[in-house]
Amino acid sequence: MKANIEIKTGVLQVLMLEDRQEIRSIYSMVYNVVTLLSTASFAITAFLLRRGKMAIEAPLMCLATDGLIVLMLWVIFLRLKEDLYSCRQCLEARQDLIRNLGTAKDTEDLDPFMEVSGKPPAIKDLELRYLPALATAAILAKALIIWRLFL
Repeated sequence: MKANIEIKTGVLQVLMLEDRQEIRSIYSMVYNVVTLLSTASFAITAFLLRRGKMAIEAPLMCLATDGLIVLMLWVIFLRLKEDLYSCRQCLEARQDLIRNLGTAKDTEDLDPFMEVSGKPPAIKDLELRYLPALATAAILAKALIIWRLFL
């Protein structure tokens, strides 16, 4: 029985480690995507407006590009946020399995991949929303400046 608990603990610890690495990876992807897309917005604007002649098409193209970049930023962020939510659910379910080892709730069969869609995780990662929100604000501020200066 004790060896069985040690095997279960080992399996769950490895899976929890993978969950934590995936959570860190998703955080990193959010930071990278937000940084890349917001920087791309400013670079595209600089590229389009660098010529001395200010045709009406360049500022309009900048505004359209900014709108599409903001849309892409939020679509990617919300998809990654959903993945992060699922990772948190799995991690908490596996933590519950470890807590229940050796208790009356412990079953003989270990199912570390159980269905957890109905249980919301305790950690909501709400602070992660500030990053795309700030990037959106910066892109919109730049778009307003372009609109006021050139249109």
